[in-house]
Amino acid sequence: MSMAMDMTVSNNRDTGVVSVKDKLAQQITRERSTRRRRTINVAIMRFALLAALLVPWQLGVEYGLINPLFFSSPLAIFNFLVRELGGGTIWPHVLVTVREALLGFLIGAAAGVAAGILRMQFPLFGDVTNPFLTILNVLPRVALAPMFVLWFGIGEGSKIALSVSLVFFILMLSTEAGIKSLDRELIVTQRALGATRTQLFWKVMLPGAVPAMFSGMRLGVVYSLLAVVVGEMIASQMGLGQRIAFYAASFQGDGLLGTILILAAIGLLFNVVVVNAEAKLMHWRLHDDD
Repeated sequence: MSMAMDMTVSNNRDTGVVSVKDKLAQQITRERSTRRRRTINVAIMRFALLAALLVPWQLGVEYGLINPLFFSSPLAIFNFLVRELGGGTIWPHVLVTVREALLGFLIGAAAGVAAGILRMQFPLFGDVTNPFLTILNVLPRVALAPMFVLWFGIGEGSKIALSVSLVFFILMLSTEAGIKSLDRELIVTQRALGATRTQLFWKVMLPGAVPAMFSGMRLGVVYSLLAVVVGEMIASQMGLGQRIAFYAASFQGDGLLGTILILAAIGLLFNVVVVNAEAKLMHWRLHDDD
């Protein structure tokens, strides 16, 4: 009889476990279904919003309510993109702008992160350089773009230098903010446990500042592209900024807006790359901690 009771208890326990597993599986299925429906609804609403913007614009041009000389039309912009991207005439300009923006971002980001780390690791160095860096940071570098052209010429060097001047301060300040935001008690505890200054930096301070650094990178990559385009619009032989200046001067609205859309796509691609790099790094850190 005791054996029968044990079997009954075991069966009840197994039934309870199966019931919990079934409930969890049903909950996961419902959550997946909810996310799928939400994704579809968001896509539909985005498409509807885009259509609500483009259809009245196109109809306004066709019925003479909007002057196509100044605003062009969605169909004309689409035809421009098909012609330029399909014919390949715009690609050399795209490659020049992308190369300048990437070089400026990489150089500026590396220098900015290094400067932020040095200023936090050596407070005396930070105090000495603070007024000079503050003055340089408040200078309107975009307004000084003609000076960069004068110093570095109309080639790619002036655009890269202008990009570096913007990205550097963004990453330096982001790095410093990330290190300053660390839990002071954690640092004190690590020091009490015998952590050296080097260990404290590599194991606590730098990993803790990574999220703030990537936030600066997401902003810096956009400003890098902005600086390059501004420099190209002022004086350049190649690049999308040069094409924008040309289309604006010749009143080609379709070329102007089409080139801006290409720039928007490049900026979005840059942002996606940075976000994915951050996600992979965070995933690696979690597994490394485990």
